[in-house]
This record gives sequence, C-alpha cells and structure tokens, in this order.
Amino acid sequence: MKLSSFLASIMLMATLSASAQVKGGHNAKLAKMYNSGKYELCLFKADDLCNDPAAGRESEPYLYAAMCMVKLYESDDPDVRADYKDGMRQAVKYAQKFVRKDDGEIYAQNQDFLDMLRKSKRDEIKKYFDNKQYSKAASEAKNYAKLCRNTDYSFLYFTGICHNLSNNSVQGEHDMDEARENLKDQIVNNTVKFDPIVKNLISNGIFTYSQTLNGEGKKKDAIDVITLGKKLFPNDGYITVQYNMLTGNK
Repeated sequence: MKLSSFLASIMLMATLSASAQVKGGHNAKLAKMYNSGKYELCLFKADDLCNDPAAGRESEPYLYAAMCMVKLYESDDPDVRADYKDGMRQAVKYAQKFVRKDDGEIYAQNQDFLDMLRKSKRDEIKKYFDNKQYSKAASEAKNYAKLCRNTDYSFLYFTGICHNLSNNSVQGEHDMDEARENLKDQIVNNTVKFDPIVKNLISNGIFTYSQTLNGEGKKKDAIDVITLGKKLFPNDGYITVQYNMLTGNK
C-alpha cells in the first residue's frame, strides 16, 4: 500500500472513531448503549429492532447498527476485530437500508458518518478500476449509489462505463443512455451537480473509456464519450487534450 493510501486509511478510521451517537435520533436506549461503548450490545438491540415488523419501519436502528459495525470493525481487541472483519461491508448494507427508509430528517444530520462510508466505498471502486477489474468496480459503484438519496447521473454514466469495460454491454448501454438523457437538460441549463466524493472517478472513467474505444478503432464512439466529458468537465486538462486530439481542435 502506498504511504498516501495508508495515511488516508488511518485518517478515515480516526474520523469514524470520533463519530458520536445518531444525530437527530429519538431512541434513548440505543444512544445510551452506544455512548457507553457497548457497541456489540447496541448492535444486537438495533438489529432486533430492524427485524421487528413494527419497529422495522423506523430508520434509526439501521443507522445505529451501521455505526456499531464500524466501531467493532476497528476495535482495539484483536478477537473482536476478527469476529467483525467484514464489519465495514456490513455497515454499508445497514446504511443502505437506512437511506432507503429514512424520510430525510436523520439522513441530513448524519452526513459526516455517511460520507465516511462513501469515501471507503469510493476507494474500493478506484482500486478495482485502476486494476482493470471493471465488473467489481461496477458492482461497488451500484453499492455506492445506494448510500445516496438522489441519483447522480454523471456517476450513473461512470457505472455504465464500468459495465461496458467488463463486457456487460447490455447493462452498460442502458445506464449510459439513461444518464445521457437526464444530463442533456442539466448541461444546457448549467445545473449539473457532481458528488464531490466521486467527481474525479467520473472524469477519469470518461477519459479512460474514450482512450479504450479509440484504441479499439471505434473513433466515433470515442469522440461521443469525450464530447460529453468535455461538456461535463470543460476545465479538465486530460479530457481537453483527448478531446482536441480526437476532434482535431487546436
């Protein structure tokens, strides 16, 4: 692991460690257990509530379960860490259910914690994409999207690129077509809003895919991709150079 990646991981864990109880929550029992450091007990209770037909409609227990999973994953006790070695992945699953169930009030107040999970997932996507494991990158991109309430169509376009690069062209073209259709008016009206956490992934994905298409002799397709990239990222140096090279602009 590069030193920068190692330091980023340490900083991520430190930030997660500093996470307090659920902000804007109403479950005093879960808050008390969490604040007392009884993370496993809090997890069990939260999970019971998640599976209760009546209480399962509430979003708060899912967020507590996610937060407890992270705490147990990063425990100082090696035995606990061993028991919860898949804790981050499980935390994401709980958080995804929280995002789906919450009406937006608690969601809005707990963006710090959710952003930490998103950044962790982003790093996985980047690792797979850089290693040309595009199917895994697409899968984790879909997981990332489930941590967000609103659809980022530029990121959906990136997800489609990952599918296409993994030879899943049916899903890839579906995602890219949907993204293009929704981005069209946003570009015209200058209302495109990027998720800052994955913005660099998107621009790099567009650049890489255009290069790949051109290398395969599909210059027209490469131009179509980089043209959209130029509209989305007019000041990106790599995209501008690629756009000028393919279109003959100087």
